[in-house]
Amino acid sequence: MEQKSTSILKSALLSGVYFGIVLILTNVIFYVTGNPFSKVAQYLAYPIMIGGIALAQISYKKQLGGIMSYGQALGVGILAIVFASFISGLYTFVLYKFIDPSLQEQLRLFTEEQIVQQGNIPEEQLDMVVEMSTKFQKPIIMFVMAIFGGAFMGTIISLITAIFTKKNPTDEVPE
Repeated sequence: MEQKSTSILKSALLSGVYFGIVLILTNVIFYVTGNPFSKVAQYLAYPIMIGGIALAQISYKKQLGGIMSYGQALGVGILAIVFASFISGLYTFVLYKFIDPSLQEQLRLFTEEQIVQQGNIPEEQLDMVVEMSTKFQKPIIMFVMAIFGGAFMGTIISLITAIFTKKNPTDEVPE
């Protein structure tokens, strides 16, 4: 079977946009229901990432005519998550900076509560730890961390899913 030529960037961008919209919709649901810092939302992001990357790889493989190398699968998976992370991070930035700036203070209080519940930080160091974590909770830092964090997690997930979604020409069984 002859391999078709198609743009990995175009395919990853399209998949990443859809994938980013799903991540935003998930965040909006938890925000609207009053649970913006829910652990469920955090854990739900992993299956969404796995599914989004796998679907991006499968879609690209179809565009290539059913044959895709491991490197191509890895590349489209990483690019798709980077685009999705950019879109989702941009939403987070806009949410925290313009739509609901009070979320920054809510996040600081939530973080402080979580640190106190863990109980492994002495009382005299609590303010210092909360202050340090608050520095990373600024909208622009959260935007940048979303992109790099998504790229890191996406690389790990893509390394695994590419094993299952690739199909080399030599993998075909002769009739």
